[in-house]
Amino acid sequence: MVRASGGHIRELAKDGDDNLGFDLKEDSISCRFVPKNPMAKKTITKWRCAIAQLKELARQVDTVILATDEDREGEIIAWHLKEVLNLRNPQRITYREITPAAVKASLKHPRSLDMNLVNATLARSVLDKLVGFRGSPLVWKLNNGAKSIGRVQ
Repeated sequence: MVRASGGHIRELAKDGDDNLGFDLKEDSISCRFVPKNPMAKKTITKWRCAIAQLKELARQVDTVILATDEDREGEIIAWHLKEVLNLRNPQRITYREITPAAVKASLKHPRSLDMNLVNATLARSVLDKLVGFRGSPLVWKLNNGAKSIGRVQ
């Protein structure tokens, strides 16, 4: 049984202090997520209607496999799916092309979610918002046409 997520389904919320969508604590960061866009919201809503069905299906199988690109973005997509669907120990497979050969080859090498990649992506998102939301007003005062700043700029 195969289902498609349509890629990124969640992003940091725009609430809390400075609309950052996360809380900075002394030794941790607590993130809040919302659907990324109307299509993602529709996907999540459909899942909420089907979560009971998907959970029941997950109970009937030995393994739930999340398949995405092999990069950090693919890992965070898989992690968001795990979180939204409340999966305990999903397996991960990755491939660079959607062909029967590539999918079959990837199924021979499943792995767990790489939490180092997940945490790196979460840290990048938090840093982008923290720098961008707090730093962009400084750039606006320069009146040089810049609209925002971020980790890259």
